[in-house]
Amino acid sequence: LELSRQNYEEVFDNASDAIWVHDMEGNITLANKACEKLTNYSIPELIGKNVRQFLVPEAIVLARQIKDRLLRGKAMGHRYEQRLIRKDGSEAIMQLASRLIVSDGKPQAFQNMARDITEERKLQDNLRFYFRECLRVQEEERKRLACELHDDTSQQILLLAHGVDDLASKASNYLPQELRN
Repeated sequence: LELSRQNYEEVFDNASDAIWVHDMEGNITLANKACEKLTNYSIPELIGKNVRQFLVPEAIVLARQIKDRLLRGKAMGHRYEQRLIRKDGSEAIMQLASRLIVSDGKPQAFQNMARDITEERKLQDNLRFYFRECLRVQEEERKRLACELHDDTSQQILLLAHGVDDLASKASNYLPQELRN
């Protein structure tokens, strides 16, 4: 039993995902090293803090919805995105999985596993921006070419039509008399 506990603690402490447990009021009771990296708070600083201190207002609303869902017995089948505020005031985006810890049939706490996806999200946002810009520039170039083709072609056709009219009106001067009428 002791060996199992030690193995669990080692896996917990060294997991690449941030893992923390908070009680029913939201006070953190347990956190691993990856939580330090995610939040920029040391583990002793994290213990006892309320998770609401880390959440932006919109994130608090989502956290309440997740809590209510878990308390109604509906497990979270997938990860969800949540935003948190780090110690330095910067915002991080995490992909989070939460589950309810039950003991003797009563809810005791929540376990959370989070992966920092802030950089991935920034890269995706940048790619979307560049893609939109490429489409915008491409559309502007299409419009410019259409205008240029329309204007140049129209002018050339008009000049050609005038030239044909001019030739047609002067042609009678060059035709033999029997072909003129």
